[in-house]
Amino acid sequence: MKGASAGIPAVSSTKSSKVKKMDRLENSLKESSRDLSFAKFKSGGVVAIVLVIVFGLLNSLFEGKVVAKLPFSPIPFIQRMSHRGLLGDDPTDCAMVFLYFLCSVSIRSNLQKILGFAPPRNTAGPGLFSMPETKSR
Repeated sequence: MKGASAGIPAVSSTKSSKVKKMDRLENSLKESSRDLSFAKFKSGGVVAIVLVIVFGLLNSLFEGKVVAKLPFSPIPFIQRMSHRGLLGDDPTDCAMVFLYFLCSVSIRSNLQKILGFAPPRNTAGPGLFSMPETKSR
């Protein structure tokens, strides 16, 4: 009986040490995740402040000036955005605000891909529709 009782504490001690190790790892992961979130928040705040300053500067420099000619006449909703702050009735005139918006939307994703900041496509999840399973033969 002595040998059997001696084996039980050894098994429970290894289980408790594994549990303690898992708890420490989980706490470390939580702290690292919190630190990463805080760093992302700070850098996002700095980027937002810079973009607001740049937008204000560009808006004051190009206020009331046509900065581009659109090759099409946009629909009324888009036309209100593209013609904001401009005098005249030409629907193909484009204000700085609309051009800034178009550039930021189109360039941001490409710039993230080029610089390597965009997440890989396969980590985004299945999206709205999942891929059909293929049958292996």
